[in-house]
Amino acid sequence: MKTNKITALYCRISREDEMTDVSSSIETQKAYLKRYANQNKYDNTKFYIDDGHTGANFERPGFISLKEDIENDQIGIVITKDLSRLGRDYLTTGYYIEHYFPLHDVRYIAVNDQVDTDKNDNDFAPFRNIMNEWYARDIGNKIRSAYKTKALNGDFTGLFPPYGYDRDPKDKHRLVLNQSQSAIVEKIFQLYVQGTSLYKISRILKQQKVLTPRADQFRLYGAYDSENIKKYPYDWASQSILHILRNEEYTGKIICNKHQTSSLKARN
Repeated sequence: MKTNKITALYCRISREDEMTDVSSSIETQKAYLKRYANQNKYDNTKFYIDDGHTGANFERPGFISLKEDIENDQIGIVITKDLSRLGRDYLTTGYYIEHYFPLHDVRYIAVNDQVDTDKNDNDFAPFRNIMNEWYARDIGNKIRSAYKTKALNGDFTGLFPPYGYDRDPKDKHRLVLNQSQSAIVEKIFQLYVQGTSLYKISRILKQQKVLTPRADQFRLYGAYDSENIKKYPYDWASQSILHILRNEEYTGKIICNKHQTSSLKARN
């Protein structure tokens, strides 16, 4: 039987929280929880961190790692700064507090909200969880509204610029040509107009060792990291070429809000 189980100090912040609540930064949470653990003589502490993950669902790498250690009987206490750090979906947050943690003999403490599952004074926890979900929904609506306004103004709001473009260094919502990539886009259109098949175009680009759009994004931004991209950086798929040929953004249009989630709980 284990006598020195881990005291898990769980920290989480989403990008939305970062913009509206500077006091909840990861470093601030870590310092706060470490000080609380030291003051209460909770030793054998370990941090579990989700930086940039929404509280609206629980598919977060840090939280998944925390659950694995709980189910391996390694954790005795879980501490968060407040209930909203655990999650903002009131039903699922309530499930973990009222069922999951007790089932695995884990004590849960939300310091600022004065929730402690070893004490029977958690009557207000469900109401706080509901308010946390309302907060997440309100922030989500405001952000969607802001993005829609930018889109209607013709501003680019995507995470990465389309292949062939860069963000304007002076205005991140404006696109400017990426000279090397735009030359490839032009070549693809020229070859296609000349009657070259998609497969033949892909073979030409591979022979000339032109990085695929994903490989170039990985080179520029570190995005889409995968073994295939590293092993086959010049393997253009016909579908990628077809996507470029069909992309209306090469006609000077800005395409926004093509993909939206049905609710805040569907977000990663």
